[in-house]
Amino acid sequence: MIKFKRSILFMIALIISMMLLGCGNINLKSFTVINENGYGTVKLQILYDNFISSKLGNDIIDHKWAKENGYSFNRYLKNNINVEEITYNFKSIEDLQQKINSSGLATMTYLKRSGIGETTYNINLKVNKQSIDKLIKDKTNNDEIIYNYIKNIKFINEVKVPGEVIKSNAAGNIDENIKEWTYKLSQIDGDTNLLISYKTKS
Repeated sequence: MIKFKRSILFMIALIISMMLLGCGNINLKSFTVINENGYGTVKLQILYDNFISSKLGNDIIDHKWAKENGYSFNRYLKNNINVEEITYNFKSIEDLQQKINSSGLATMTYLKRSGIGETTYNINLKVNKQSIDKLIKDKTNNDEIIYNYIKNIKFINEVKVPGEVIKSNAAGNIDENIKEWTYKLSQIDGDTNLLISYKTKS
């Protein structure tokens, strides 16, 4: 009898989750722009359709958290897709490095080498899978169904640098200065990293 009740509860949870999430569409996008003097912006977007919007009681991003952590928040509609967006303006690459590392979700290392007539910049961002998994599980109250849905959300990460890219592990090239990484959250593991090296004229 207990097993039967558990099966019924599981089926109800499954149906509710499919109703809430199965027909909806959510994607994540990140844009980082580094300018010639090292300052720039990081923009994170959560994009979802009107079906998801109709099921939400409020915005996905916590406004108070965004403000307390130095992000500006914006929400708008683009091509019938809801966009929630937070933006952080960094004063230098070192500032960006400190901001990323303090999140605990990733570790950024940065190396600058000056040569004759040019400067080379090496940036490596290593993802902390355990922290990301914990964050997702905490936000979904350890609901395995919702957790598995979120893990299959597509994440697009775009980086624009002020000089010629000489090395990267990006999956796509927008142009000579913009690289793009695309993967599902389920594809992130302990070896996932974002690598980009570029050079500028001194």
